[in-house]
Amino acid sequence: MTFAASPAVAFGEGRRHEAATRVTLPAFDGPLALLLALIEARQMDVLTVPLGALADAYLDALASLEGDRMGNVSAFVAIASQLILIKSRALLPRRVVEDAVPLADEGPDPEAELRARLILYRAFRNAGADLLAEAQRRVGLFHREAIAAHAAGLAGARPPAAEPLSPALLVAALDGLARVAPPPPPPPETIPRSITLTQRAAILRRALRGAPVIVLQELLRGVHDRVVVAVTFLAMLELMKRREIVVEQAEPWGPIVARRTTAEERAAAGVDPLIDEEPLDESLESLA
Repeated sequence: MTFAASPAVAFGEGRRHEAATRVTLPAFDGPLALLLALIEARQMDVLTVPLGALADAYLDALASLEGDRMGNVSAFVAIASQLILIKSRALLPRRVVEDAVPLADEGPDPEAELRARLILYRAFRNAGADLLAEAQRRVGLFHREAIAAHAAGLAGARPPAAEPLSPALLVAALDGLARVAPPPPPPPETIPRSITLTQRAAILRRALRGAPVIVLQELLRGVHDRVVVAVTFLAMLELMKRREIVVEQAEPWGPIVARRTTAEERAAAGVDPLIDEEPLDESLESLA
């Protein structure tokens, strides 16, 4: 076994970081877990371990490590903290008092308590490693009940031939499923609103029966539907073409004023007497 003048740390491959971490000291060369085990068993003096230099070497090796470092850090902190406490107790002078009576508030010996905790930690660590090895050994193994294995052996490892299901049974099952989860109701039917020239012309005729003249902008005040505005304007043009009304606009973008034609104007134009309820041509061919 060779020993180095200063501590050195090297990381290896393995699930247990404390076992995969190799420590080289003047008096030790081996895994970090073995160093702790020797000190626990009092086979190695903790005073011979330079913890400060060991921590520096560990940090240097950790800086060159790529990937996840949390496992290595936690393993070193767990072991180094215990070693620091043991070494601090060994370095501090103790006054030996003969026939000293321990005080009630002194509690148990910290060194003995620490050693017990280290032993318990090692027991849990070894138990976890054993459980992991057993779980890895059982990977790919499947358990089969004894009754199923016996039945499979009697049938030549083949499932028994089952009788085909009757169509009536399938229909009953589907009916039951429909009762459990009924289909969702159909969405409400949306009926589009229909706006015709005849409807808007009737509104214009009714407005002219109540007033000598009407203003289109005033009639459509409060109407925000562009379709209604457009159909109303087309109905006014159709009534004007039929000589039912006269439409005037004094200036561009000014008010559009409509009035009923007089009897003389209708006679001069050679049109029939006005029939208010006569429907209009919805195809708008007369405006073409």
